[in-house]
Amino acid sequence: MGGWSGKTRNRLIFLYWLFTFFYVCLIGRLASLQWLKNERLQQLARYQQEGDIEVPALRGDIRDRNGVVLANSISLSSLAVNPKEVKDVKEATRRLASLIHMPEKRVREALTGKGTFQWLARKVPDKVAKSLKEQPIDGVFLLREPTPGRRYYPKGRLLSTLLGATGTDEQGLDGLEATYDEYLGGSPGVLRTFMDRDGWMIPVESARLLKKAVPGRHLVLTIDETIQYVAERELAAAVKLRNAKGGICIVMDVKTAGILALAVMPDFPADKFGEVPPEVRRNRAITDPYEPGSTFKTFTMATAMNNGIKPTDLFPAAGVISIGGWTINNANDGLGAQVMEPVSEILAFSFNVGTAHVAERLGKKVLAKGLEDFGFGSRTGVDLTGESEGILAPVKDWERINLLTISFGQGVAVTPMQLVSAMQAVANRGVRLKPHVVSEVLNPDNTVYKKIPIKELSRPISPAAAQDTLGMLRGVCDHGTGKHTANIPGYRTAGKSGTAQVVHNGAYGDTYIGSFLGVCPVEDPKVVVLVKIEEPTPIYWGGTVAGPVFARVAQEAMWKLGVNPSHPEEISSAAQGGQNSEPR
Repeated sequence: MGGWSGKTRNRLIFLYWLFTFFYVCLIGRLASLQWLKNERLQQLARYQQEGDIEVPALRGDIRDRNGVVLANSISLSSLAVNPKEVKDVKEATRRLASLIHMPEKRVREALTGKGTFQWLARKVPDKVAKSLKEQPIDGVFLLREPTPGRRYYPKGRLLSTLLGATGTDEQGLDGLEATYDEYLGGSPGVLRTFMDRDGWMIPVESARLLKKAVPGRHLVLTIDETIQYVAERELAAAVKLRNAKGGICIVMDVKTAGILALAVMPDFPADKFGEVPPEVRRNRAITDPYEPGSTFKTFTMATAMNNGIKPTDLFPAAGVISIGGWTINNANDGLGAQVMEPVSEILAFSFNVGTAHVAERLGKKVLAKGLEDFGFGSRTGVDLTGESEGILAPVKDWERINLLTISFGQGVAVTPMQLVSAMQAVANRGVRLKPHVVSEVLNPDNTVYKKIPIKELSRPISPAAAQDTLGMLRGVCDHGTGKHTANIPGYRTAGKSGTAQVVHNGAYGDTYIGSFLGVCPVEDPKVVVLVKIEEPTPIYWGGTVAGPVFARVAQEAMWKLGVNPSHPEEISSAAQGGQNSEPR
């Protein structure tokens, strides 16, 4: 009576074994998940919960030849918050608002926002980071990161045209920053960390660095900060004094063709590159060819010296030359020419007629070959982006008028860099070297990664012809168009002034470019200096507007490079009597 019926008993036994079977299956499944498939399931979980974050590399420095930093990136900390971990919102809001100078309302919104990650402030000062390290706030994290999109130029406007700019991710966009981006940029790292459902990083201690960021390499320039400063200062003063549109000054080391200074006016703050109009930030020293005028006579005469003509040879220098309706005459500068003048005086006083007769003696093939060997009509290869090759028509297209006008710098267009490069060959015994602005690349630990070799480009003239040309250029400063403006007490200079009409819409206008191209000291040249003053008014003669700038820049370059004066007695007398009283 009290027992279970057979049917009920069988049901209970069936249920017992059924539950036992399910229990055993469950235990087996748990065992499989816990031990047999543990690694694979953990991988799946990590795949769903974790993500990889790119860690930007710290960009390398740009330094001058003496190690002075001209551009760098500084590693700073940024503030982030996990709202779910903030315990005292009121106190955290008060303190953070005071530390990072942010309205309390915005701080409170970040601290109480959704999700597990919110940026509070990027690249905070070190004193803020130090305060939070000493007195942490629950839920607030410090993330150390390089400064992508934020490059520092500690010298302000200095060398702004040459340095260029970087983008929001610190990629090089222009200037040296772009040309050498592969060295400066470094290699980003990879950080694996937990992510929330929206893909935001959850700041946790268990984040793993899979790949360490490799900092960028450093550039060491041929630029000398002091000489660059002087070039910019003197050029800016001359542009202002002469009511000029702009100006350019290049200083080159004769023995290496390294650029010691490259100044372009108007200039701009280096960190405002993106806000400056393209026509202002363009490096006109390499991008904009122009008719050089009488500075170009240097290379006509150098070619003449290389082809058997002597400084004492006489040529017609007065009057006019008429060719098919064209008239060539000397400049109306009050420097009257004799009927016949030696080549040295034709150059010293910049006689167009005499230069044209010398060119006729040479012939168009010889002159064209000489100018091409000096690098005109082709790029110099300087390590900067955007270089123009200038304009030198093929010799087969030259008529007689082209031969004569090209000889004194009309009907040909050159860049300032081409002029300096050609003069470097004259000053370096006829050997032309490749211009460059970077001397070496350093590893992040400052060991040398790569040295930029000095490269010979051509030998347009012989050492003897170079010496004769320098001697004639000394005459320009001694008693010619540079006598009163381009000399330096204690040193002997040599150079050539130039005054060229500016071409507007295919025709010569009533504006000019005044320039001076010279070397110092003439006995053993150390530097080539070009000064170009663009559209000065009302005075525009090259010797007057550009000669004094050449003298002051070359003088301070001599002092900075430690070049002893050949006539030290002149320095003391100049100090007593005053050197070059022209206003600055």
